Formats: sequence, structure tokens, C-alpha cells
Amino acid sequence: MPAEMFPTLLAVSTAAPGAPIAQTDIWDEFYAAVFAGVPNARRLFVEANTVERRHLNWDPRTAFRDGFPPVGPRVEAWEQCALDLGRRTLPAVLAGRDRSKVGTFVMVSSTGYVCPGPDSQLVAELGLRPDVRRVFVGHMGCYAALVGLRAALDALAARPDELVLLTCVEVTSAHLRGEATREQAVVHGLFGDACASVLLGAVPGHTGPEAGPTPAPIAAAVPAGPITPGGPVDGPDSGAVAVAIGARVLATRTEVVPDTAEHMSIRIHEEGFRLRLSPAIPSLIRAGTPGFVDRLLAGTGLSPGDIRHWVLHPGGPRIIDAVGDAFGLTDAQLRPSRETLRDYGNCSSVTVLLALRRLMSGEAGEPPSAGDNAILIAFGPGLTTEAALVRF
Repeated sequence: MPAEMFPTLLAVSTAAPGAPIAQTDIWDEFYAAVFAGVPNARRLFVEANTVERRHLNWDPRTAFRDGFPPVGPRVEAWEQCALDLGRRTLPAVLAGRDRSKVGTFVMVSSTGYVCPGPDSQLVAELGLRPDVRRVFVGHMGCYAALVGLRAALDALAARPDELVLLTCVEVTSAHLRGEATREQAVVHGLFGDACASVLLGAVPGHTGPEAGPTPAPIAAAVPAGPITPGGPVDGPDSGAVAVAIGARVLATRTEVVPDTAEHMSIRIHEEGFRLRLSPAIPSLIRAGTPGFVDRLLAGTGLSPGDIRHWVLHPGGPRIIDAVGDAFGLTDAQLRPSRETLRDYGNCSSVTVLLALRRLMSGEAGEPPSAGDNAILIAFGPGLTTEAALVRF
């Protein structure tokens, strides 16, 4: 076995609360009355965002029938849903693994706060070691899954004989509001609830010339067994199934565009969290992403044309279009992101992992082959771009 070991995404599992609710039903049975005085609100809510269905822990037709609650009950709902979804996705990615090897657990969310957090209770319920290192990444928005990934990579670099868990969970429905503006019609028609868990470990890398550039090796590995990308990983009866990934992480990058903070933000108000979304965001992403990707790929010997798979955070159809136009991507390359937006909406930090699972499972076409390069990329408040370069 070669001495070089590399940080690798091993498996991913996703879950969402309840049955999907049709976008037209949410509008007709609740929000049509809320946005009755807003011009073109139905087009913004139902048609322009290309979302056809979403999973909502709090169905507005029942949760807000008697008015919009204050922050306290909303955060309580976030906590319970985060626990419920974590109980489904985490056992699936841990199936067949020695749980005593899990040394770090990274949890990501921007839609709730409590201390101790759901990560603490999940560690106990999963039977993980009492000395497992917990990291909570909070309130960074849609790119935060890749911040969690960077924290996981740091843990593997320091302790390559361990496994790392990464869980992203967002319950955006807990913060739906009664504010009747065009901006909030877009927001309320776009966001959904979901959870995704990823298992990472160190596995042998390939160092021959045919393998292309490799990341800096880490010293030892958890015995991971063979990885068949896209293959199922048998899990317990938790309501979720993990899909194998088998992707080495070659590089990561993050950048904040100066003087753009006002375009996207999350603020806490008495009646809940309020999300600000500027219509200028797609144009900013279209202008800035090519240079960002060039800097991500610098030193790897790769160009954008060498990237076969683009796992884009589907923040909205115009964001997908902006990145697709910037790199001349095909419909097939954009399909995992478009279908994720269609079926789940924008689930903040979880969404890029939903698109990754769709790519790996073959639901959106042919899954990756050995040697394929991919970029996972997401955008969020700041305006921040975060990405990871991986190779299958």
C-alpha cells in the first residue's frame, strides 16, 4: 500500500422533513393572501425561481394559521428538527464503520442557536467517544458546508488515523414571515429544509503521472475498504441511505468580495430571522467567479476545461445560469443543481451537498468516473465564494 494518504469524502446521506409540498399549493393556500398587495408576487413565488416542491418542517398553512410566532418557538422548532434529521443521516454514513474511530464532529447551521447544541446530544445518541472534538459552524449562510469541510480537513491533517463527521442542517421554514414585499416574496418562495451528513477519512492516493496533480499527503489512514463512487452504503433503519463518494480533496479556497455585504445578510428580529437578498447577486457572481476559479486551480496544472463535474450551490436559477454562462457549462453539467433546486428549493448550507448526492447517485445522469475532476462551489453572505476541488 502506498505511503501517501489523502483526505477523502467517503459517503453522503441526506434527509428532509415530511413529504414534499407543491409550490402552487403553498401559494394558493397561504401566501396568496399574504402577498395580495405585492405586484407580480405569484410570478416571483411560483414561477421565476423554478422551484416545484419543497420540504418544510413548518408548513405555513398550519404553523402560521393563527399568526407568526416570536423567535423562541422558532428556535425550539429548529433544534427538534435538527435532531430528527441528524438521527436519520448520521447512522447511514456510519454504517459498517468503527464509531470509536470518529475523532471530530463538525455541525453547520445558520437557522438556529442553542447551547449546548444538537451536536452534543447526537454525539451521545450515536455512541461516539466522549472525547470527540465538536465544532459548530454557525450563521455563515449558503457557503457554510464548505467551511465545515475545511474544518474537517484540518482535523484529518492533524489526526489522519481518525474519521470525521460533517453534518449540515437548515430549517428555514422556522423563519417564514408576514412581511409583504417583493424581496420577501422571493425569499419565501425559494427556501426549504433539509440535512446532509458526510463521512471523511484518509485513504491511499495515486501518485503516478497518469493521476495528475495530488494534494499534500497526510501520514496514515483509517482502513476504509473499497469505495465504489455512487454505490449504496447499507445503513440501519433510520430512513436515510448513504451513497459512496470516494473523492480526494485537492484544494480549497474562500474569498470575500469587498463592499458587497449589503447584498446578502441574515439579521435576527423579534419575529424571527430576516434574510436580505439583492437582485444584483447573480451579476456579481458572474463577474467574479472566473477569476476565483483560476485562483482555486493555480498550481494544480488544471484549467476550467479539465473540470468535468460542477456541483453548484443552486441559490436560484439566475445563479446557476450565471456560473453556467461564465464557464460554458452544458445542461448535463448543470442538471444536478437545477434538479436539486426544483425538488428542494434553496436549503442554505445543505444545498450543495444535496446536489453532490444527486450527482453521485446517478439521479441526474451518469455518475463520476475514476479520475474525473469536480468543483464544489457555493456563495453566501459577505459576498463570499467558497469552493473545493476534488478528484474521484
